[in-house]
Amino acid sequence: MKKHIVFNLACFVIFGCFSAYAQTSLNSILSDDVAEELLKNGKIEYSSYMKEYTPKLFLNNAQLGEKTASYWEESGKTQTPVFYFEGIYLTKKAVATEKGKDMEEITRNVRALSTLAGVEYYSNTRKKMRILYEESYAVNNPEERKRIDDPVDEDPEGQVIYSLQKDSTFGKFLYKYTYFQRDNELLIRITNVDNLTFAGIKIIKPENMMTSILLYDLGDYYLTYTLIKVDVISVSIIENKMTKSFAARAEAMFSWLLTVFDKIDEKNLKGLN
Repeated sequence: MKKHIVFNLACFVIFGCFSAYAQTSLNSILSDDVAEELLKNGKIEYSSYMKEYTPKLFLNNAQLGEKTASYWEESGKTQTPVFYFEGIYLTKKAVATEKGKDMEEITRNVRALSTLAGVEYYSNTRKKMRILYEESYAVNNPEERKRIDDPVDEDPEGQVIYSLQKDSTFGKFLYKYTYFQRDNELLIRITNVDNLTFAGIKIIKPENMMTSILLYDLGDYYLTYTLIKVDVISVSIIENKMTKSFAARAEAMFSWLLTVFDKIDEKNLKGLN
């Protein structure tokens, strides 16, 4: 009986320590109320269409936080985005590590853009899983667009990768991925190089769909922050389709990142044996 009491007490203390550590880590970069909700629910999401919007989950104390939020403005745009999506996600590691230990593996895997092919999202319209990217691969430059191997061995700081991607909404177009790394943070900026069309209509001009994804290795958890800003031509008959498509894009990207986290977890678990 005493052994059970001691064991239960130990579990309570250990769990309490892990929870307290995670909350302390989150509170260092998030407001207290956001950190508390994230620990409770695992994710927080907001979206806005044709309405004024101010990001709620900005990572004020992250080294790359400001660069994450300012992508749209840095590009020189003066118009206000029509669509916003903002989400933040907490993923528990299978094996706790030192903060930032897994960043090298994360950085390598998220530059393997060919692995985006086949990534799925849940379609609320069709009530089933659908593939977002049917094709995805790196190309040598925006002019020749010749397929190359994933350039995962280069220095990630400031690296630019052009990728041809065929998705279920816009078809096959070129995108630009730019990477920045600071200690246990990695920022991915994504924008369209080509005009994006839907039903034969050019609805998004080049560099008018911008996504910022900030990955944070907390040691016990991975923190993922996504901010999407889009200036899309208003066409009433496809507005509902577009808003759902942008939200699905964020969901699919996070699903892809979960496969990256799972791969790293598997490797860390093997290291324990």
